[in-house]
Order: sequence, then structure tokens, then C-alpha cells
Amino acid sequence: MSSQPRSHFVNDLIPLILEGDEHWWPRDLLRLAQVSSAWLVHARRRLFAVPSVHSFRACSRLARTLSENPALLSLVKGVELRPMVDCTPEDQRLGANAMADLKFILQLEGLEVIVLGGHLAVKAERFLHSLGDPQSVRALHIDGSLLVESLSYRPSLEWDESFVFKLANMNKLCLTNIELDITFPSISYQLQLSELVLDNVTIVSGHISHLVNETPSLERLCIRSQTASDFGEQCQPVLASCAVQTLELEVQTDLPSYSVVFADDLPHLLSLRCLHLTGIQVDVEILTLIGQKCRNLEELSVLGRMVRVLPREWITFMKAGSPSSLRSIGLPWGTYHPPFAQWCCAARDSVFEAAALYDIMHQCPF
Repeated sequence: MSSQPRSHFVNDLIPLILEGDEHWWPRDLLRLAQVSSAWLVHARRRLFAVPSVHSFRACSRLARTLSENPALLSLVKGVELRPMVDCTPEDQRLGANAMADLKFILQLEGLEVIVLGGHLAVKAERFLHSLGDPQSVRALHIDGSLLVESLSYRPSLEWDESFVFKLANMNKLCLTNIELDITFPSISYQLQLSELVLDNVTIVSGHISHLVNETPSLERLCIRSQTASDFGEQCQPVLASCAVQTLELEVQTDLPSYSVVFADDLPHLLSLRCLHLTGIQVDVEILTLIGQKCRNLEELSVLGRMVRVLPREWITFMKAGSPSSLRSIGLPWGTYHPPFAQWCCAARDSVFEAAALYDIMHQCPF
């Protein structure tokens, strides 16, 4: 019997196949690149879109690859640089050559996404000043997570107004596990930011409001910390001066943490559409204030084991105290008495019924 002829593969399907999964491993893309020239084009585009390196030797290899293959330069849209210095003699001898390779990468044109981590998160402003095309940057992430337990290196960033003009088109700033110094601005300015994320950031000097300055609005402000007191006094001036649409506040410990963000002197937050509180000690007084201050709220999520609101108080809130615009609510499905105790089935059902009655979707973990 003659064998059936193999059907011809349609190369136009390659981008559709690659787009079907956003989590391709680099080694898989390398294998696909060897299948044919058509696969090489699309695999290489994904490999070099946002290359990620975790050592200075890898930085040097990337710089050498790009310098020896100029055709690849147009494929690079961002970089994730998290190099750590090893204790090997080879790493100790890197010195000036490694810095030159790093500078080559940072001075590439058209970088829209930049992540600085590892030892680059130590006095990170040094490397931001080395950017060759800062006007192209849309998203910046300074990540000190790899040095959290280090006794020798302290991830840090000193922010001053010069970055406002260097990073004029940046719309997302994310700072993680670093110490932040914010220099008091000598002039008024407006950032193009739509998202500001502060994840376990210790503010050594200055205020978040100095960083935001006269920026009129933020689509999303997210602050995560060990205690609510770490961001309470920092957050309130921003809310008073900037129209925030989504506010996410999270305390990452199980210790009682009372927030000072929602107080009687807080102005009405008419721009706020989504409010997510996690791990913060919320009682019926704070819940009432939220209903009074956030009259245009569409989505409310209050999660964690520190919520003191009873099921009947949630029902009262939905009936009389909640904003009329509220369409979605996320609840802890328990109350901190203390200790924290989950609601019984009857209590949960009564909350379900109240949410349905007032046309509010509930986020149910059961």
C-alpha cells in the first residue's frame, strides 16, 4: 500500500498557535525555532520581546547577542534585569565589562517595559539615569524581592522630579520590597501615570502625594504593606488631591490592623468605582463611612480575617447604607469577634438573598 502524502502545513497558523498559550518556556521556543524558517521568525519575536536575565553573565551574553545581530534590536520591546552577584571568582571579576554590557542594554532604543531587580534594585536611580531612550518607557518595575533577607544590600530608590521629565510617557509604576526616598518637588508637575503599585515599600522620607504631585487622576492605586498604619497617612492626601478610580489596600499579616484612610475628614471620593480592602480591620463604622464617602462605588471587596461586620450589618448596609451604584460585593464570609469565625449556612443564605434583592452580585468562595 502506498503511504498517504503528508498534508502541507500552513505557515499562517504559526502566530495563532503561539498566541493560544501565553506561557511558552524559552527552551520550547528554541526548539520551535529549529523547525523551519517560518517558525524561526515568530519564535524569535517572542524570545526577544522582553528578555529576562538573572545574572550579570547572562546580561553580557544578551548584550553580545544583540550587538552581533543588529536585526534583533527591533524585536526588543522591554527587558527584565534581575542579576545577582554570585560568590564565584568569575562573578567577582565581572567589574567594568559587566557594567558596560548592562549600559548597552539600558541604552537600547524603544524599550517600553523595564524591570530592575536583584542587585540593580540597590540605589536603582543610578540605572534609571543610564536609560538611553526614557521617553519610550511605558511601564517601570523596581523589584527588591531577591534581596529582602540580605544584610549587606538594601534595595532602594530615590525619586526626584528629574524622572518626571525623563519618564514623561510612563503610565505604570510598580515598586516592590524597596526603601523609597521621595524628594520634595521644587516645581509643580503632572505624571502620565494610570497605575501606581507600592508593594511592601518603606517610605524613608517624603510622601506619596509628593510623587503624584498634581497628577489629576489615577486609574489604579494599589498599596500592600505589613500594617495599615504604613500607608494610612500616606494614602489619604493622594485620595484628597487625585481622582482615583480603583483603590486596593492590603495588609499582609494576620495582626489587627486598623486603617486611618477612611475617616470623617476624608472628602467625598466621587471618582472611586472599585474598592478592594484585604486584611484590614473593618467595622460597621468604617463600612458606613465607605457608603457615605464613595457614593459612585460599583465594586466593593472586603476580605481577610479582621472584618468585624456581622451578617445582619452587611444586610443593613446593602439595604440602606450602600451606594445605589453598587453592583458587586466581595465578603469575608465570617466575622472577627475575636477570633475569626465563619458564618453559618443560614447567615450566608440571608446575605445571598439580600444581595439578590438589591441586584448586587456577590463573590462566593463556596
